[in-house]
Amino acid sequence: MVRSSSRSWLVTLLALVFSGISLSAQSPAHRPAGQDWLQAPAEAADYQQGGTMYAPLMEFVHRLAARTEFMNVVTLTETLGRREVVMAILSDPPVFQASDLAHIHKPVVLIVNNVHGGEVAGKDASLELMRDLVMGDLRPFLDEVVVLVIPTVNPDGAEVRRRTNDEGFDMNRDYVKLESQEIQALIAKVTNLWNPHIHVDTHHGGAAPYTLTYQTNMNPAGDANLMRYGNERILPKVRDALRAEDYDGFWYSGPRTVEGVEGWGATSVEPRKQHVYSTLANMVGFLFETPSGTHRVVDDGTRVVSIPPEERYRHQVRGEYIGQRVMIQFAADNAQELMDVVAEARMDAIARGNSVSPDDQIVLEYRLVENFRDSFWRRVADGRGAGGMFGAEEQEVRFELVEGPIFTKYEVTRSTTRPWGYLFPNALARMIPVLMDHGITVLELTEPVELEVEVYYATEVTNDDYFQGHYLKKVKAEKRSETISFPAGSFFVPSGQPKSNLISYIFEPETDDNLITWGHLNTQLRRTPTAEELAAQRAAVEEMEDLTPEQRQMFLARLDRQAQQEQRIPLYRLMNRTGLPTVVAQPFNQYERNRYVR
Repeated sequence: MVRSSSRSWLVTLLALVFSGISLSAQSPAHRPAGQDWLQAPAEAADYQQGGTMYAPLMEFVHRLAARTEFMNVVTLTETLGRREVVMAILSDPPVFQASDLAHIHKPVVLIVNNVHGGEVAGKDASLELMRDLVMGDLRPFLDEVVVLVIPTVNPDGAEVRRRTNDEGFDMNRDYVKLESQEIQALIAKVTNLWNPHIHVDTHHGGAAPYTLTYQTNMNPAGDANLMRYGNERILPKVRDALRAEDYDGFWYSGPRTVEGVEGWGATSVEPRKQHVYSTLANMVGFLFETPSGTHRVVDDGTRVVSIPPEERYRHQVRGEYIGQRVMIQFAADNAQELMDVVAEARMDAIARGNSVSPDDQIVLEYRLVENFRDSFWRRVADGRGAGGMFGAEEQEVRFELVEGPIFTKYEVTRSTTRPWGYLFPNALARMIPVLMDHGITVLELTEPVELEVEVYYATEVTNDDYFQGHYLKKVKAEKRSETISFPAGSFFVPSGQPKSNLISYIFEPETDDNLITWGHLNTQLRRTPTAEELAAQRAAVEEMEDLTPEQRQMFLARLDRQAQQEQRIPLYRLMNRTGLPTVVAQPFNQYERNRYVR
């Protein structure tokens, strides 16, 4: 696409403006002359409402869309509470559906808010951002970028300030299992179709006195270039923009001790979380967290000041606004570079999946280690009051600037060679809809075959952790090479797909977040008893007075066999490039042209 020179110099001018002065989204100086300005709900309430509720949010979105040709609104799903989850599509020229991108050579930035119902600053920031993109100073960015905004992906939880949706799902732990209809719609209808280059997820969290804390994917299973690009090219610009408005930002999440060493640490990095999943799915994923807002860092990072309770939400929203704006500005200023980095990650995933090289190792285990040293602010006294965001003043809280290790790197401790693909029997066909929702291609064998494959045998299966209706299974396994007969109707997932990194992670039994974790092999794998449980069962058998010696010996022998029994895991690794008689498995309900509502 040929862009006009006037657009290019205007985007450059805006970049210079944003890097050097403070902008206020509601300032009259930045409203277009002669245009009826539309206030966002938080602005209209002077930021005293603590988060816009569903009805005024939807009213604002539709009023804004009615005023411009550059914004279209689509409904992604309807929640159990009968509320629509909508997505705004912002672009010049206008874009109506994902297929339009084939004719528009622009990067796509996706911003998703309010996945946790009570975490609302990103939502209000996005409403102001959307308005400024179609009516205000940010309008030229739409010449260079397609912006997708989901103002609230959890409207049911937001109405009652609840973390979960109505079904009780923490939806930022749902990106592998896709059980919530909201996250399922986000993946199947947005990320798979629109292929965003940047994906931002907004939250409340992190440590004061920073106005915004942030994190990209740090799981080493993700594409290294995508991770480096987000950390080294984009996030420094977020911090620069925050400091330009007399704020500061830092890594999520806060001071912590790692293996006895005090420093600043990150959160865990399972793919069930958005920012990790996004990178495994070839997007540059970002987690934005808004701390409490009780304090802020000023004077170019050199001093901490307290913020009155009635002003805190304004600063929380502004911090999120700055971060989201920088994502769009960066994509506009570096459009081709960004698209090339993401395209390379997708092509590299395909190439790695097809190579079957011993040098291509996929991650099984990792540990948190020091990445670098830096200065950061930490709390040294805590006299927090009981009044909450708008309640009683806290007692004096002090912060000190210290230098220490920054634990934002996960180091690989165990890995294995990526296979050419994974085979599984028709007994596990229930996995296929989930795989398809992830955009993973599944092939079905049309003829029986006999193949040499790597087979996992589970030596220990535990399910001690309970989470959202699941006893999370963990497996210890041994791998062997065997020749297995696969009948027609068995399934094969080739590794040579754009989501090769995701495929490997969820198919390998010994990762920390996979198909076994979420119960997809519950009919195939039973929990193994612990040594203590077996000892107790043996003692119980010994104490049964009504058993004959033969019966007692039979029960004890059964316990011995149970303790030594190995369980075959029917997720087979095909290590050699092999021609297979297959057809692509298709969903049965993908095309329903006459069905308008579900």
